[in-house]
This record gives sequence, C-alpha cells and structure tokens, in this order.
Amino acid sequence: MKRRRGNTRLSAGASRLVSSSALVIIVLFAGILVYSMVDRLLMHPPAESERADLKSPTRIEKVIQISVRNECGAQDVAMDFTDFLRRRGFDVVETTNGDRFDRKFTTVVNASGNYENALRVAEALGVNKEHVVTKPDPESYVDVEVLIGMDYANLKPRMGIE
Repeated sequence: MKRRRGNTRLSAGASRLVSSSALVIIVLFAGILVYSMVDRLLMHPPAESERADLKSPTRIEKVIQISVRNECGAQDVAMDFTDFLRRRGFDVVETTNGDRFDRKFTTVVNASGNYENALRVAEALGVNKEHVVTKPDPESYVDVEVLIGMDYANLKPRMGIE
C-alpha cells in the first residue's frame, strides 16, 4: 500500500499550527508577567508598612500599628479595611465603630506624632493627603487611626486595588 502525501502535509500543517499557537500563548503569558511586574513596581508599588521612626525608644514594634473605626455607618466596612491593611503588613490592633456615623471623608489620624507613618497608611488605602491630620496623643497605643467615611467605596479596599 502506498501512503498518501496529502495526509503528511496535513500533519505538517497541523504541527505548524500547534507550534504557532504555543508560541503565541507563551508570548502572551510573558507579556502578562512583564505588565504585572511593571504595574507592581512602578504604577502601584506596595505601601511601606514599617514605621518611619524605627529608632523610637517608646515603640517596640517595627510595623505601624493602626486602629480602624467605622464612622460611615455601612456594615462590614471596617473589617474590609482591616483585612486589606493586614494583607499589606500593617498591624491593625483594633477594629470598632466610631463615635459617629456621618463622616463624609475617610480620615487618617497621626496619633503618634510621626506624620510619615500616617502618610504610609493613607497611601496604602488611597486616601488623599488632605485627609491626613495630626492629633498627637501620648496615651494612644496606636500610631495611626483610620476613621472610615462615606467615601469608602472610592478607596482601594473596596475598589479591589491591590
């Protein structure tokens, strides 16, 4: 019996198609990895969770300690913010409801006297610098307080921005 040449050509063509498809998939995968790396390093770098004042004699922990308070009245928002901050390496030591539920804008309060720590938390959350305030409290056991306002849906924890 003789073999038909048409079948070998079809096999060679199919082989080229598989090879080309595999190459396209590899190039796409490599492109996604490169984009992810550029995004993580340049466009959305990770927030710094360590204290700016590491040499402070009154602070034992190296990581910024935070209190998160829900002051917007929406349910489960404080836990979403707490989980978000913990995934980024911050130490959230308290999650509670605030004294009020009508705060318009999320506010990051510098309680330790080190403004840089508050800025690092604000950056991690996507809070504008104009909503970072300083209210040093020598009796506070946290560095930063996050008071969640009604703008919570526009911030990183709720927008799904990692």
